[in-house]
Amino acid sequence: MTDDLQQGQSPSTPATWESLGLTEKTLESIRKSGFKYPTPIQAQSIPLAIDGHDLIASSQTGTGKTASFVLPMVDVLGGRQGTLGLILSPTREIAQQSQATFEMFGADQGLKSVVLIGGIDMKIDAQALSTYPQVIVATPGRLCDHLERGNIWLEYIEWVVLDEADRMLDMGFADQLNRIMKEIPNSAQKLVFSATIPPMVEKIANKFLHNPKHVRIGKPMSAAKTVTQNLIWMREESKNRELMKLLEKEKGTIIVFTRSKDGASQLWRSLHSRNVLDATVIHSDKRQSDREQALADFKEGKFRILIATDVAGRGIHVDGVAHVINYDLPKEPEDYIHRIGRTGRTGAEGKATSFATSRDRPTVARIEKLLRHPIPSFILDPLPSQSSSNFRHSKPHSNRHPRRPTRK
Repeated sequence: MTDDLQQGQSPSTPATWESLGLTEKTLESIRKSGFKYPTPIQAQSIPLAIDGHDLIASSQTGTGKTASFVLPMVDVLGGRQGTLGLILSPTREIAQQSQATFEMFGADQGLKSVVLIGGIDMKIDAQALSTYPQVIVATPGRLCDHLERGNIWLEYIEWVVLDEADRMLDMGFADQLNRIMKEIPNSAQKLVFSATIPPMVEKIANKFLHNPKHVRIGKPMSAAKTVTQNLIWMREESKNRELMKLLEKEKGTIIVFTRSKDGASQLWRSLHSRNVLDATVIHSDKRQSDREQALADFKEGKFRILIATDVAGRGIHVDGVAHVINYDLPKEPEDYIHRIGRTGRTGAEGKATSFATSRDRPTVARIEKLLRHPIPSFILDPLPSQSSSNFRHSKPHSNRHPRRPTRK
């Protein structure tokens, strides 16, 4: 039997870090990091993890899932030697984010981690593994490469985390996950964290987890209420012009999402040709060192605008992003929610603006069905004699009789 913990069951007053069962050393690391209160997913997941339960936890993007598994891992592994923990992530950027979080909280307790991702020389990986870090953070494909070469053994692993499990399965890592989990002792504690729990995630969990506890925060696959969403209907040829106007109007940091790697590169070149020099680009064809540098420069404020694709964008965890612009709508509606989750994180306010053309009507319908509400929309007047910054607001769609805006 499993225990379901809903957000509505949390106490009316915020939980405290001291109430979660963490040791004083871990609490001191949290205080130094400046986190005052745990988020709901942290407050409900951490005590269960510390008590040794297998766990399936879901909450929307930007709610603090990474610390929900890193903190109990730090707490339990503090002072111990040997490689005892494994965190699996779908992308390089998410893996690096998890490692950075682990190091932030675990450094004071002498805990070390290594990240195994594509784009890095295998010899560098092997050298890092030879230091016997307490935790390995890896993408499934890269870890399988090391298993095949005999560079790594997992028979002493006591903690396993599948982070962004839905995304890992979407990206086709099911075979690699099965391969890896066969190397993990049955006695290892297993934690699954995901924005959604689709049937494939349930199947993996039922196969490998033992009597797991369930934590569900918020509605399945819901967008943060702090994000103001808008949809602008326009012709394809209007996108560049309207993007330029938004970039000039908005003063904060901005992430612009495109559907393809070529589209991201072309858009970056287009902005540079228009003297927009505070933009950088990240996608999966970029060398790993270039991706890391672009993301680091964006985080440090050297660039105000980041152009990204979905694969790269899922691992972008940057505080204070003011605006997400969907230059192209994603192929899958779930990716829309992951994209706009890059802003409005941990209770902050944010904006999300999406460009849509007539061919995007089915995609918009699927996104709104997933959201369970219409996105406030505007029709861009295409007449050249009128100001292109003049938007006409469409009436909100009815839930019973949804209507699509039409061009006049």
